[in-house]
Amino acid sequence: MFTFSKYIYIITLLLYLVALTTVVSTAHISGYKTFLETMTRENGFFETLSVILLFIISFYGVTYAIKSREQLSKIAFISIIGFALVAFLGGMEEISWGQQLFHFQSGDFFLKENLQHETNLHNLIPATIFSGIIYFSVYIFFIFVPLFYKIFNTQLKQYRLLGYFDISPHIILVTLFASSFQMFFYNYIGSWTDMITFFIALILFGYYLWSQPSIFWIKLHFAFILIATTLSLWSHEVYRFKNMQYEIRESFVVLASLLIFIELISKEKKIPL
Repeated sequence: MFTFSKYIYIITLLLYLVALTTVVSTAHISGYKTFLETMTRENGFFETLSVILLFIISFYGVTYAIKSREQLSKIAFISIIGFALVAFLGGMEEISWGQQLFHFQSGDFFLKENLQHETNLHNLIPATIFSGIIYFSVYIFFIFVPLFYKIFNTQLKQYRLLGYFDISPHIILVTLFASSFQMFFYNYIGSWTDMITFFIALILFGYYLWSQPSIFWIKLHFAFILIATTLSLWSHEVYRFKNMQYEIRESFVVLASLLIFIELISKEKKIPL
């Protein structure tokens, strides 16, 4: 079973602190009013973090699949390569297929149809629809299905495919941390739906902790997420400008994706990390 190494703990904690410091200082410390915008701008800290993590997923997946192709089943090989390919495409989309690095001109189609006039596909879709699809998928596959599998393991373990959702509680908590950065109480149905879903997810994780024995580190991690949620609620006004919290959420969702990928490969190798 995958367990967080001390290095992953340290890196994740540092990223948590960077994100929270960015939001709280922007909201409450004079002289830092543009700090969140600086950290979440195009090619800023959080977008760069997302890109790096996506390319790490891609490189790790391809490298492992090539080295272990003789030991992997055909389905496992295709799945790992497919996950790596999706991560690579996501990374390239984030840098607009090199446009943000080399500053080449967008073609007429992208200048006309792309919301940011960049050479990528995801900005052809309205932001509310695209983010809604992403948030829905993350809540379902990274939080609710894994938690229901853990809570109702006796009844669901007969369904072998659901076993792939038996991920570490720490990874679920990383995803919950990502979702704590949102436009709380904003007068828009999508924001209210997002907020209510997030609170339900927190309650469900709390029930999971209460329903069975859990180790100290999981409880401590959950307590930190509750503190982060409180700080985010306290500072939620800063999120109303340019949807800047989205880049923070995205970076931690990608981090959770990397951890899930490592865990699934770890199970494939049957060697604990």
